Amino acid sequence: MGGLTVRFRKWNTQYFPAGELVGADEPISGFDELEDRLLADHPRMRRIVFRPLPGRPLFRYYLHWSDGTDLASLDGRVTAGTATEEDFAGAVVGEPYGTSHPACGAEFRVIELVVVIPLFTNGVERSRAHSYRNECPRCGGHFNGSALEFIAPPETS
Repeated sequence: MGGLTVRFRKWNTQYFPAGELVGADEPISGFDELEDRLLADHPRMRRIVFRPLPGRPLFRYYLHWSDGTDLASLDGRVTAGTATEEDFAGAVVGEPYGTSHPACGAEFRVIELVVVIPLFTNGVERSRAHSYRNECPRCGGHFNGSALEFIAPPETS
């Protein structure tokens, strides 16, 4: 498997620095190579792959920061094996999700906050402190939900 091993609580995850494409020796549930390529260099996200439960498939999630953390420096510390839990203090966990904006009907994919993956002991506090995307990228209207990022511009009709 590619990536670099980072341990969060009881899970060993494979962390993929900017530019490194996700790869594994077995299928990754819900993995979309095009989305991975679109998000591989994202300035506020890094991809991780792990198995949340023994005997279950691998899953790909996104670590997202809205606090201005320097992810290029973090990539260097992870690569050097010197990253600490504090380096991930501003991160929350997200996953891709298809949704639409009721006001204008735009359909798009977002990285949505995931609260059922308890990588961090203070996940609730992190989710409350995090900044979300609350404006529809098509019409500019208010967008409800826990969108961390919009994956790509919405399709125009």
